[in-house]
Amino acid sequence: MDENTIFIALGLLCLFVLIGIVSNKIIFFDSDEDLWANILFFFWALCFVGVASLYPDLETYTIIQKIFFWLGAVIFGSIALGCLGKTFSATIKGNGIILGLFMLVFKLLFTLVMILFILGKISEAFDDDNKKKKGNIVILLAVFALLKIFWKPLKSFFVNGDRVRAKRGELISIESDTAN
Repeated sequence: MDENTIFIALGLLCLFVLIGIVSNKIIFFDSDEDLWANILFFFWALCFVGVASLYPDLETYTIIQKIFFWLGAVIFGSIALGCLGKTFSATIKGNGIILGLFMLVFKLLFTLVMILFILGKISEAFDDDNKKKKGNIVILLAVFALLKIFWKPLKSFFVNGDRVRAKRGELISIESDTAN
């Protein structure tokens, strides 16, 4: 397959998701909790991978070090799987099985790309080979200022569970759920 064909297909998939979000047909993030579970999944998974990378040296560890290794692996892995399960259940509940699985993969890849972009910019600003440190720090502060300015509009655009349910005519009132 030609690489242009892959990029065209990815572009069409992104366009499909964007049209679904704008027209309130697809739930991207169901709630703030779903958004943060998606983001924190990568943090806890990275912690788990960091602990798991110590596994080859496990035979040289003392008993206490082995206990902390396994404790860290189990705790970080469990929290990462819990965050993944939370975003998985919210996506399936909001979009159904087929579209939900597609949206789960799309959300995870989207979040991963955004995290890598932000961390890449931070890494670029603190690169040792770069002589213009003050200029890069100013650029980094400008990126953070833009994130601060655009966080609420972006969050309200991507966290659209209530808007989609309202358009579908589903009951979204919290008071009626607590009254029963």
